[in-house]
Amino acid sequence: MAGKKVYAVRNGRKTGIFTSWAECKAQVEGFPGARFKGFTDPNEATKWLNLDYVPPYGGGRASAPSAEQPTVNMDDAADYIIYTDGSCLRNPDGPGGWAAVIADQVDGKLTELHGGEPSTTNNRMELTAALQALSFARKGSVIDLYTDSQYLKNAFTKNWMVGWKRKGWVTAAGTPVKNQDLWQQLDAAFSAHQVRFHWVKGHVGVAQNERCDELAKAEAMKYQ
Repeated sequence: MAGKKVYAVRNGRKTGIFTSWAECKAQVEGFPGARFKGFTDPNEATKWLNLDYVPPYGGGRASAPSAEQPTVNMDDAADYIIYTDGSCLRNPDGPGGWAAVIADQVDGKLTELHGGEPSTTNNRMELTAALQALSFARKGSVIDLYTDSQYLKNAFTKNWMVGWKRKGWVTAAGTPVKNQDLWQQLDAAFSAHQVRFHWVKGHVGVAQNERCDELAKAEAMKYQ
């Protein structure tokens, strides 16, 4: 017999584990960028809350989000599982590369995208990898995006992007936002999908992350 359902809220008015839908709903309903998921196993709920849970993926499609930062129910199956990475051999202004490994959960296809530039930065390559991957995906997709870049992830999950746009692309310190051209393109690309971020530690043996790193470095080496 299935256990009583609990709800994990990763991003909401309050975060944590809640034992009823009413409690969960109070934290996520109307909250920009809310992230939550229901579980029958409290241990799995805790793992997911701590970014240690990888859900069993299947097919399924989702409609395009109707708001800039929609509430996303993590029970929705992913259309794509995407890993991205960027590399710069001499940061900044050295040769760099980017890569994305894209697993299409609907068509069952695996795609690798990669490229490079003769003079760039590590951050620009991280952003370019995500931009190229999201541009590749079908519009209106649910995407689980795995990245080892806090710079990329935090801009969306910590609402940095919202603040930059509100201030006219100026940081809280009053300086122009770096890589504004890429951020603006990413803003448009993200609005076409429902993206769920997962941070993955680099160089710890995660196969897809290691593959992205290999491809990105190989692209950067072409300019040596």
